[in-house]
Amino acid sequence: MMRFSGPLATVMLAVTALTVGGCGDGDGEGDSGPSGAGSAPSGAAGDFSHVGFTDITSAAGIVHANVSGEAEKKMAIPENIGQGAAALDYDGDGDLDLFLANGDVFDGQEPQTDPRCALYRNDGDMTFTDVTEAAGLAFSGWCHGANVVDFDADGHPDIYVTCYLRNNLFFRNTGKGTFQDHSEQWGGDDPGPSTASAFLDADGDGDLDLYVGNYVEFDPASPPNQGQPCEWKGLSVSCGPNGTPKAEDRFYENVDGRLTEATAKFGLSAPPAYTLGIVTCDFDNDGDVDLYVANDSVANYLFENLGDGKFKEAAARYALDMQEDGRPQAGMGIDAGDVDNDGRFEFFVTNFSHDYNTLYRNAVTPSGRTHFSDSSYAMDLGEASFNYLSWGTRIIDIDNDGWQDIIVASGHVYPQVDNSSLDTKYAQYNQIFMNHGKTGNALVRFSALDNDETAGWDKQAVSRGLVSVDLDDDGDQDILFLEMDAKPTLLRNDTKGAGHWVGFQVVGGGKNRDAIGARLEVVDSAGQSRWRDRANGASFLSSCDPRVVVGLGSASGPVTLKIRWPSGKVQEISDLATGRYHVISE
Repeated sequence: MMRFSGPLATVMLAVTALTVGGCGDGDGEGDSGPSGAGSAPSGAAGDFSHVGFTDITSAAGIVHANVSGEAEKKMAIPENIGQGAAALDYDGDGDLDLFLANGDVFDGQEPQTDPRCALYRNDGDMTFTDVTEAAGLAFSGWCHGANVVDFDADGHPDIYVTCYLRNNLFFRNTGKGTFQDHSEQWGGDDPGPSTASAFLDADGDGDLDLYVGNYVEFDPASPPNQGQPCEWKGLSVSCGPNGTPKAEDRFYENVDGRLTEATAKFGLSAPPAYTLGIVTCDFDNDGDVDLYVANDSVANYLFENLGDGKFKEAAARYALDMQEDGRPQAGMGIDAGDVDNDGRFEFFVTNFSHDYNTLYRNAVTPSGRTHFSDSSYAMDLGEASFNYLSWGTRIIDIDNDGWQDIIVASGHVYPQVDNSSLDTKYAQYNQIFMNHGKTGNALVRFSALDNDETAGWDKQAVSRGLVSVDLDDDGDQDILFLEMDAKPTLLRNDTKGAGHWVGFQVVGGGKNRDAIGARLEVVDSAGQSRWRDRANGASFLSSCDPRVVVGLGSASGPVTLKIRWPSGKVQEISDLATGRYHVISE
């Protein structure tokens, strides 16, 4: 497979510059890393007082409330998982709309509000209108996650919904502002109980296949421990997932436009695990897309794409299965991104409270082999996350200073912790970890911002899903948090003195129109390279901005884009203006 190594051929590229001001995307000792260029004009190193957001939920008109079982007790594990959301331009008007998944209640329970999913149309001024009924999405059922792809490559984004107590759903966008249930025609209607999903071209045939993550086989009529509470740190709480049968993940091959179960055929059969998160990433930069899977309470999985239509589970080989001391964690959310600007992508996994969120640094051994190390504490991410129970997460450049930061959604699963002496709460702060950047071979380090001193982040909630999306096309990432038994929170990014930026909407040729698996290298006017993937999955039960945004720090001049398409074609284009989005077609 082709790698980025040496000059790339310059070929004709279709480019359209959108006249708007402007998510998806390691180093070892002795590596010749970047020089540290790219600081934004935002004050002294380590001063992040310029970072700030504004809660615009009410002004935006988003009133849809979450339903996830019984709001008070939370004694069944499906009630604790929560929901995600998705960003998509469903009506083709050029701005991104929002789809919110929703749950339901068990028989005998009364929901506090209408338990249905919702589609909100972006009216172009950061206000939204509920168009669920008009769009044909007013369906009922207990749903968890949402994923957006243009499955039939007709130029209109479709929605895949993962569910509990019913088969997963696949809605085709008609291109006329409405959706049709195509679950039967397109397949992939996994019986679940499903949480995460990821689309990718697994076999290099040009179309999109599907990996579905499933969690627990929970029968409400026959709950674990005979329906009695379990004990956690002296508290009587809901049971699980341990003691509850694991659900088996499944893989679906795209055969002539229909998703057909092919887990064993592709080498993706692994012992059932409690899967909650999936992200696509070419971690070894060999030109094909791999899968990293976050599992709850058991070892994580890394499915390495062997390039011949087969995968191999290799998490232990790359030290991605467990934390540094060899214990499995409670993997929830997940993302991949290059936090140190060396062209190698790290993995970040969120975990349970009284544990830490894990940053696996991508390095190269002296023999040239890719290897990961748990660098959570070395990068100052461990201690700051220890008392939080975390879910959705994104590796994004909050202030466009050229270094990617990390945001995390948090909230406990046990309401009972509020009546304990434990140093944690049910409702928690969401977190921002700002990247200090680096010079030479030093590790990058992060600072957790003080919530009380960071505008927009002083709210405590029981958050689950997280969507990063540039809703006003100004080049910075706004954030949507899905919250348990409450309305979501929408934060507009109002960071002051942010760096320069450039954005791309990549359009693949053939059936993978979303170009999932494309790798972008952006070279700024100072000669600094930054890398991004057009990924799928990531965060927690959510689908983020389909565009790729790259912060450039103080580099204001035109950039050069080098892109390796999923087809293997490599293209380069120079003199792309900053401060706007460009549409790049294969």
